[in-house]
Amino acid sequence: MLAAGVMSTVSCEQKSILDKVSGEFSKGNYAESVFLARHHFKKGGEKDPELLFIVGRALLKLGSEAEAADSFAEICAIDSSWAARIAGLYRVEAVENLETGQEARGKRFILKTAEFGPDTDFGPYNPVAGGIFLESRDFDGAIRYFRRYLQAHPDTAGAAEVMIQLGSAYEGKGDKLQAIELYRRFQDMYPGSRLMSTVEWKLENLLLNAGTELYSGGEIEKARALLLELADSAGNPLVREKVNFLLAEIFESRNETDSAVDYYSRVVHMNLGSSGRLAERAKERIAKLEKQRSGR
Repeated sequence: MLAAGVMSTVSCEQKSILDKVSGEFSKGNYAESVFLARHHFKKGGEKDPELLFIVGRALLKLGSEAEAADSFAEICAIDSSWAARIAGLYRVEAVENLETGQEARGKRFILKTAEFGPDTDFGPYNPVAGGIFLESRDFDGAIRYFRRYLQAHPDTAGAAEVMIQLGSAYEGKGDKLQAIELYRRFQDMYPGSRLMSTVEWKLENLLLNAGTELYSGGEIEKARALLLELADSAGNPLVREKVNFLLAEIFESRNETDSAVDYYSRVVHMNLGSSGRLAERAKERIAKLEKQRSGR
């Protein structure tokens, strides 16, 4: 009977402190609610997750983000099932701050949300979340949020820019084929976009890198087919120069001297001052091939 009485007393005390702290919070007395809870803990009172949650919320209202994070982390150490509720709280804070123009604070809360709920949906702010993950080189996280936005808002004004960001995330992850496919789809979907030059630059460099990797890996025919298309279509003169030089090397490796000389000559005739090194190398290769061809 005594044990039951003690337990009942503890339960009443816990309910009483919870009511007091909750009451002060409801009245906007955030500092008082934190003080009451901490005083309770200092006396050896139980660290109930509900009580710690109110403390965390109050600390956020007071602008003490680090202390609030400690309180929420302590909750999850006691009961991990609270993670979703904490993520929901941080999400609300993130969206409210972004909506009121407090971008830096909103972004911080997006990161805190992700700590407790990695798959939280930020709705129209998913591109912001994707951008944060892209900057921190969490490419899978960036891809997840950019794709989610494009699936929900395919026809919005910002969709074109998000598609480019998604391509950048695939590039960062090393998935060149996905990035190439995405940029080509962009060209089909947004032919008049002001961002087209950016996409063309990205696509041309990706194709050049892909061709170089194929050639280095011994897949010469695949490299040749890819680069032949790019040699005529590349708008970036530096890319076009590198492509033509690489094609010349491929033809030379296949003992196709005429074609090799032709592509080396294209490099020379481009006369790109910033890339004179390749032009000089092309001249040397032409001279060597012409000498071999004449039998001297």
